[in-house]
Amino acid sequence: MPYRKTLAMTVTALVLLTIAVPMGYCAEVVKLGTVNFQRIFENSTAGKAVKEQINSEGRRMEQDLKQNGEQIKALEKRLEQDAGIMSKQAREEQRWELERKISDVQALKKKYDRSIQELQVQLVNEVRQGVLAVIQEYGKKEGYLMIVEDISVVYTPENLDVTDEIVKRYNANYAKQGKKNQGPKQ
Repeated sequence: MPYRKTLAMTVTALVLLTIAVPMGYCAEVVKLGTVNFQRIFENSTAGKAVKEQINSEGRRMEQDLKQNGEQIKALEKRLEQDAGIMSKQAREEQRWELERKISDVQALKKKYDRSIQELQVQLVNEVRQGVLAVIQEYGKKEGYLMIVEDISVVYTPENLDVTDEIVKRYNANYAKQGKKNQGPKQ
């Protein structure tokens, strides 16, 4: 009988220890957060400025290509109208000039496409670097163990999303810095 009591007390003590010891280690709350870079880019001042700068540059390039296209149409029209009165050599020279102009415009379009992509990558990376600095500062200040991008997170409660707070802080930093060290260079 005393053996059973001792065994029961020992088992009870072990059970209490296995429950109490991990709880002691888990007393500190682990703070986790997620951010959505797409929303940051869409809602931040710098992100909007980048979008506008890229769109503006794209419109300028598009206008230039449109003017070149009109020149090609004018050359085609002139070649068509004057084909009957031109010599064979003059027709071939004009046809060659038209083909050269078309080729030049195609090369210019490729150059513009590449240029706009490079500009977009550069400006988006500048915004991203500024945002990452804000996230790190916020995470340290608020005691977060980890803040991850939500792109690969399958499930998370909405209260872990710190995107709106990051946008607010990034916009404040962006305005305070006078757009010098972060975001798009204007």
